[in-house]
Amino acid sequence: MTHSDYDLVILGGGLAGGLLARQMRLQRPDLRVLCLERQTDTAFKVGEATVELFSNYMVRKLGLTTYLYENHLPKNGLRFFFDNEQKNAPIEQLSEIGSYGLPFHPSFQLDRSTFERELRDSSSKLGADILEGCKVEHVEFGDPHHKVTFAEGSTSRTVTTKWVVDATGRQSLLAKKLHLRVPETEHRCLASWGRLRNVVDLDGPDIDQAWRDRARNTSRRLSTVHFMHKGYWVWLIPLRGGITSVGIAGDTRRVHRDVLTRDGLRDFLHSQRACRDLIGDAEWLDFGALGHLAYGTKQWFGDRWAVIGEAAAFTDPFYSPGSDFITIANDYVCDLIARQHDGEHTEERQRLYDSYLQFRYKANLPLYREQYELFGSYELMSIKWNFDIAAYYALWVNSYIQDLHLDISDLRHELRQSTFVIKTLERFGSLFTKTERKVSGQGDYFRKNLNEIAEGLGDLSFPHDVGRMDRSASEAHSLDAFAKARARCFALLGRPVGDGKHSFVDFVNGRALETN
Repeated sequence: MTHSDYDLVILGGGLAGGLLARQMRLQRPDLRVLCLERQTDTAFKVGEATVELFSNYMVRKLGLTTYLYENHLPKNGLRFFFDNEQKNAPIEQLSEIGSYGLPFHPSFQLDRSTFERELRDSSSKLGADILEGCKVEHVEFGDPHHKVTFAEGSTSRTVTTKWVVDATGRQSLLAKKLHLRVPETEHRCLASWGRLRNVVDLDGPDIDQAWRDRARNTSRRLSTVHFMHKGYWVWLIPLRGGITSVGIAGDTRRVHRDVLTRDGLRDFLHSQRACRDLIGDAEWLDFGALGHLAYGTKQWFGDRWAVIGEAAAFTDPFYSPGSDFITIANDYVCDLIARQHDGEHTEERQRLYDSYLQFRYKANLPLYREQYELFGSYELMSIKWNFDIAAYYALWVNSYIQDLHLDISDLRHELRQSTFVIKTLERFGSLFTKTERKVSGQGDYFRKNLNEIAEGLGDLSFPHDVGRMDRSASEAHSLDAFAKARARCFALLGRPVGDGKHSFVDFVNGRALETN
């Protein structure tokens, strides 16, 4: 067998590609890595807020703890504010769900430009070849090697590689070449955003002390702040240097496409008092927008190729799942490349890895699809939030910290349960929708949207155990959360939870009479 120039060529040096290059060199410094990036600089990008699974990956596997704390902001969890129907209440009166202190499991607010530069520079120091200003012209699949042709200035070069990975974001070079894109037609969501300077500091000296006391004087600014409304939500994410990422994500049936322009977004935000009071005359530094967000992929892995990050799939920005998908896909790419290099046959493992990522994608969509209507109600969203965060910690984060996603026997078990898990999430999505319609029909949608507060993780008893729970314990915690969510919804619907004749399985399968 002839030798290739590289063991891995990564197309794209943004978040997904930069992380993969660093991880591959850290885990297998004997393997040769080339990363091709079209841009010569790094720029502002959305996706600054990280969550616990991805943060564990950066800290535990990529050795970035010191760098993150010294160069970026720690994240004080998610924080949700709920307005009255007229959207004219001052922020001090808005009902709130949020943390009372930094969560046990760390997460961060990333300046993506700074972070992606660090990934490229550190990967280069670790021995990866990082070439910027390169345009990929052609990928030719072959056996035993692929060929990648790219332009570097006025020069065209071709290299051979055992593996090629597409990390080109929505440009999706391999996805287009292989016709992998799967349109998502049911979840219709748009987004627009910008970076602003001089947004009012939620922890500043002019903030009312009684309002500080309400959140036990924790830092609200360090949270990813959400202003929740029926059909859409607005985010404020703090970045180092006094910059704030501000944006909106909304159901296209609720939010006009005017927000896809900078003036349209600014006018929309200024129409709501709490946002206007914070943004005021802040300086807009840049702007971006997407008219449609969600899509899937037919495959994540093929014959020594992979698609990762937004080159593969995207669901919704609400819980920042994109970086979690990058994490798992990168783990799988590194594992498959290393095993194949060592002579192992990886056909079954690759099939399981692909199936697991498809499962995770399908399990993620029900959290958002047809759910935006209930986002603006404190009463409804508090139910959904407790359900969602319990499932995330117990089912996903706990498993990842123990690297069970790399364990073949555990993967087989997960995939055997995948149909039931997806059906469960879809069933609860339907229940939440029914509850919202009943509450809205009664005129009670906004009834608790002022002067209420709940601790973000106050309904969870097990965060300190996440990462060391066995399967039975994690499933017990998730089932407890599911039971509480169902009981609270049924109470709003005016229905009994059950008469003992129907099990949880009956509820999921739609056989429980009280859910009809």
